[in-house]
Amino acid sequence: MTRPTSDLRRRFDAALPFLLMLPILWLGVAAPAADWPYWRGPNMDGTAQVSGLPDDWDSKGGDGSNLLWKREDIGSFCTPVTMGGRLYTIQRHLPDTEREGEKVVCLDAKTGETIWENSYNVWLSDVPAERIGWTSVVADPESGNVYVLGACDIFQCMDGESGETLWKVPLHEQFGMLSTYGGRTNFPIVHEDLVIISGIIINWGDYAKPNHRMLALDKLTGEFVWFSGTRDLPYDTSYSAPTITTIDGQRQLIMGFGDGQVWGIQPRTGKPLWKYELSRRGLFAAPLVVGDKIFCSHNEENVGEWANVMGAVAGIKVSGTGDQTQVSELWKQYEVVAGFSEPVLIDGRLYLVDDRCKMWVFDAETGEPIVEQERFADSRQKSALLYADGKIYVTTENGRWSIVKPTADGFEVINDGRLRSESFVASPIVADGRLYFQSTRNLYCISNEAAKQSDQSIRDAFGEERPVAEDTQIAQVQIVPVEAVIQPGESIEYKVNVFNAIGQKLETPGDVTFRVEGGAASIDGNKLTAAADAAHTGVQVIAQLGDATGTARVRIVPPLPWKFTFDGLSDPPLSWVGARYRHVIREIDGSAALTKISTIPKGARSRAWMGPSDLSQYTISADARGQRALGALPDIGLTAHGYVLDLMGEAQQVQIRTWASSEERSSANAAFPWSEDQWYRMKLRVDLESEAPAQVAVIRGKVWPRDQEEPQEWTLTVRDESPNLNASPGLYGNAKVAEIYLDNIEVVENSNEP
Repeated sequence: MTRPTSDLRRRFDAALPFLLMLPILWLGVAAPAADWPYWRGPNMDGTAQVSGLPDDWDSKGGDGSNLLWKREDIGSFCTPVTMGGRLYTIQRHLPDTEREGEKVVCLDAKTGETIWENSYNVWLSDVPAERIGWTSVVADPESGNVYVLGACDIFQCMDGESGETLWKVPLHEQFGMLSTYGGRTNFPIVHEDLVIISGIIINWGDYAKPNHRMLALDKLTGEFVWFSGTRDLPYDTSYSAPTITTIDGQRQLIMGFGDGQVWGIQPRTGKPLWKYELSRRGLFAAPLVVGDKIFCSHNEENVGEWANVMGAVAGIKVSGTGDQTQVSELWKQYEVVAGFSEPVLIDGRLYLVDDRCKMWVFDAETGEPIVEQERFADSRQKSALLYADGKIYVTTENGRWSIVKPTADGFEVINDGRLRSESFVASPIVADGRLYFQSTRNLYCISNEAAKQSDQSIRDAFGEERPVAEDTQIAQVQIVPVEAVIQPGESIEYKVNVFNAIGQKLETPGDVTFRVEGGAASIDGNKLTAAADAAHTGVQVIAQLGDATGTARVRIVPPLPWKFTFDGLSDPPLSWVGARYRHVIREIDGSAALTKISTIPKGARSRAWMGPSDLSQYTISADARGQRALGALPDIGLTAHGYVLDLMGEAQQVQIRTWASSEERSSANAAFPWSEDQWYRMKLRVDLESEAPAQVAVIRGKVWPRDQEEPQEWTLTVRDESPNLNASPGLYGNAKVAEIYLDNIEVVENSNEP
């Protein structure tokens, strides 16, 4: 992870008085009238206060056209956002080349001209290149920064003005966050001084089982503030997006998760408040929050007596605060298969388009259908609805679009059309009186001269909390950083935040006591120091004030070299991320070996990470053996620098790659016949070489029978001109029914490699 220097923090503190005035400046000449900083807008509900918008639109342009500009080189699944007259979107970078990656593009929102691009690699990800941008950039007008979760779960903060990366965290290797072939990548959201992100995480220690977890970071520095989970072993990944609101004076983050439930969570602390079980599988459509009511839908199996019925839409209500927060079901309509598109609420009616592009209109109070399954486009529906200027803007997956006007008996279609060879997954937005439609091929800006839009601050959508003075009792303790990685002998000084029952921050008293559990570190006051002889382990830190406690965790990882024989161990090393749920220690051929088991659900493909992400130019080697089961051999891999050396069972070959689902990205294959129940030695080495105009990674791999001499020649060599400069060493395995065995794993700096 890279962070700003302490000098940057000092400069920010010096500029704080000015930054606090930014919301005021945003209302004046210094900025446009209205931004769209979040994918569902400043109200987080798909609505905007605007007048004079077109009730038709032209994709070709010409005299009298309302097409202001069009970018034929900008297209994505990503819903764009705007801030300060700039539009931000996620795009493929150098598609179909060996240097393919991902990028954030910043455009002048008025002209469509490119202001800056920030490109970065995608590595060890299952997301195909064609699904780049399933998430969205999120803009923060207060700091001027933008935030993006990349396709391989690298979470970044960029300066919205210059595009400079201020900090980044590889969440896949430091937290075990999954990226999937479906491209399901979650949306971040900013709340006060935090930026919050979530995903399916297979972590370490007590968090080793898969869980859709949320992680809050300091939005300026990337420091980890809180880490919270839902229910273990969710059935799916998810790309539902969060909404922040205030109900009964209590601030809440509300979101659909991979466990099929809608959860309410305190955004400053991560404390779960309530949950509502909606589906057996993960939720994709983001719940719509209006006041104390939440409207949610899905397209999978239901729970309980309706388990044999697909899809439902429900209205629920939240009440109470703290431990007395409750959720109740107001109504539910089954057999509404609406798993992707988000609805809008207009004059007490819920307008929802189902997966087959049929409109439903419900009475929001009773759930009674006013319109049922009325088709207005022959298509499939993925994008959210936009309601602005008394019209609903709808874009569909096969390029059809409709502009719909609500009526007393339902709705009428004002205009519609179709863009051939285009698909809309991104949602339409409106900012500063201009409509933006991003398809998978093009980006369109549409408007009329008469269009006017009111400023709406996203902070206003949060709502008013109870005065803090009503409850000054400390109920929650938070230790920052909540997660860390250090070496033996290194120290961490902790900061403690305290909160009342409804998650409001209080002044921290001076009598906090600390203790450490795990035996590999000591703590003096707020300063933890790892034992000098600690190795590949972890500890837990507890801070206490009265009856309230908070916890933080620390992974302790020594510098290279490392060697793992697994002798005398009952489990994989504690500090390894993504290992313990999927691996056990077994005796194989008279020696302890790390065994990837096949009895866990959905455990076919896995990765495990051994240490920090700043390691560079090293070699990893291991003994490897695969079992044959049901006629199939597994794939066994080592990872270094974001590259994998994969001994592929069914293909009977060995491969080096960095982004498996991008065929053009740097890779190499060689035939290598191998057999089950035989030990092989694998070795992967990465060097960085300087070549104009930048560095090049040289990746070398070899495999040979363990009982033979190591060959002098490398089996494979790959040169990557868009290199991964550093990453944690790790393991890769892919087997549905066959077990994988690893032993004598070594990681050494290349300078020490013979």
